[in-house]
Amino acid sequence: MRAIKPILLSVVVVFLVILVVQNLEVFLDKKALHIDLWMWQYNTRLIPLAVYFLGFFMIGLVVSYFYNIGERFRNKKTLDSYSETVHQLRYELNALKNQSDKDQPTSSSQQTPSA
Repeated sequence: MRAIKPILLSVVVVFLVILVVQNLEVFLDKKALHIDLWMWQYNTRLIPLAVYFLGFFMIGLVVSYFYNIGERFRNKKTLDSYSETVHQLRYELNALKNQSDKDQPTSSSQQTPSA
């Protein structure tokens, strides 16, 4: 999978570059944004469409970031809890191993050979 991600990213970037280059006059075309809210009207100055595309793309990134931030905090809390549990279980396992090593005889002279 590690080898596929860079290749896929490269293909997407190349596709976007081709898209922009072939439609450069569309992206550089200047348009004004008109907002009409019954009592209030607003017109922006002429701005290239590429700026609108980048702006709305960035707004989408910010919205998706804040939409998922709660889930990320819950996942981090769960992961920390699991890590603490693993740490405690490893500590108990090491303690049990040390205890069983002390309980077993260390010398072979204590065992009598059967004849």
